[in-house]
Amino acid sequence: MAAVTRNTIQSEAAVVGVIAAAFACYLLVYAAMFAIPAWTFAAAEPRYTAVTKGKVGTMFELDALTQALRASPWKADLSRAAFVQMLTAQQVGLGTFRATTRLTAARRDLRLGLSASPSDAYAWTRLAISEQRIEHEEDAARALSLALQVAPAERKLTAVQFDLAVILWAELDTAGRDALARRLKWAEGRADLKTVLAENSATVLRERLKQWRRDRPW
Repeated sequence: MAAVTRNTIQSEAAVVGVIAAAFACYLLVYAAMFAIPAWTFAAAEPRYTAVTKGKVGTMFELDALTQALRASPWKADLSRAAFVQMLTAQQVGLGTFRATTRLTAARRDLRLGLSASPSDAYAWTRLAISEQRIEHEEDAARALSLALQVAPAERKLTAVQFDLAVILWAELDTAGRDALARRLKWAEGRADLKTVLAENSATVLRERLKQWRRDRPW
């Protein structure tokens, strides 16, 4: 009887050992599900910084960076993935089918990111650029209008938004034009934007805003 009891205890111990080992394996797999994307994203950070400083790299590297940024747990990083896609589109040649595919993917990422971070002026501006490059002028103008409204004092976006406003002026709504007028007035008080204000886009916008105010019925 004692021998049977010992055998039973040993069998139970073996079963428990197998279950414990299986559970440990499960935990390792479960941890890997999060560790691998986290490691990939962490490795992407210095690469993205290099890209923003002009060290673009190869198409393969840009595609890998895009995928890594998409793996980020933060929706806002989809805007950065879109930025990389936009750079890739430039590399393959704007106006080509491959560029359109990249820009369409960038637009999708930007919209997903903006659903979580609707006050991201960089994302709205990038969306405006993407829409304009695939000839969706009205969508581009709406995105630019929102970009101007959510961040009326974003210095780094001033030049590109002025350029976009010249291109999209005909489609820009009243709220966007009013926000643009406020941006111009704000920029005039900043010495660090003196060069931007001296460029053609700012000059054209001043004239168009002046004419628009004269033509407004109120």
